[in-house]
Amino acid sequence: MNYGTMKFVEKKLNHICLLCAFLCVQAISYADGGLYLFPKGAKAMGMGKNGLLNTDMWAAYNNQAALASVENTGAGVHYENKFAMNQLGISAGVFVLPALTGTFGFDVAHMGIEDYGETRIGAGYGKKLAKRLSLGVQFNYHLLSFMSGYPDLYAFTGEVGLIAEPVDNLFIGAHVFNPTFSKLNSRYEDPVPVIFEIGAGYRIAGDRLTLVAEVEKERYDELSPRFGIDYSLFKSMNLRSGVSLNPVEVCFGVGWVAKKLNLDFAFSHHEILGYSPQLSLSYSFGR
Repeated sequence: MNYGTMKFVEKKLNHICLLCAFLCVQAISYADGGLYLFPKGAKAMGMGKNGLLNTDMWAAYNNQAALASVENTGAGVHYENKFAMNQLGISAGVFVLPALTGTFGFDVAHMGIEDYGETRIGAGYGKKLAKRLSLGVQFNYHLLSFMSGYPDLYAFTGEVGLIAEPVDNLFIGAHVFNPTFSKLNSRYEDPVPVIFEIGAGYRIAGDRLTLVAEVEKERYDELSPRFGIDYSLFKSMNLRSGVSLNPVEVCFGVGWVAKKLNLDFAFSHHEILGYSPQLSLSYSFGR
């Protein structure tokens, strides 16, 4: 075996080892969105992954019903260095467009390495059904691409969300990912996760302090509760913290607002896999 052949074999073996490690980490973090990419935005992650009731443009990923409260056209980008591994970096973007009857949201996210990648593209819509009640829906396309010689896999999924304010400052939300039980187009028709979330939040002193609690249930997994807090330290700065259970992740974050620009930073610590820093930047074109 000559030197060129040895280098080629070594390169392929390295790719295969990296791919195996990548898939192992994905399997461990399956409850966090697994193969279907849920970049919640740094604000939600700083609050312990609680994004169900956040009325910002990242509602396009978290709960489309919250899009109904987004009043200005805007765009945002997000990056997460998942478990401090560059190969697991998640890049995402979002664009929101208010209309006469509601607000549209468009999102795209990608994660991958040379021989494996995951992409999600989605379009959603949120509308107020009444003064204290909002509904949202979303349709997604998921693509799983593999090393050359292996066919790509894809799936189409849907989402539906609801937010209600039964009394002043108390909010209740629910969200279901893949209620149609969609499957990948593989030979064995591998199922796509079905994930249900429900949560509540309460605002104290206007929006100076917000307390939230959510529960997530994947069809084959145990309940995953999470709790978070958002405190407005100054008019332009918020401090956040939270915890997600099963698996345990402790989260911290900070948000900064400068007129039309929002900057959010957060990091979480997984009990097994370590730290995941992330950054979200969004810009609103309206008031």
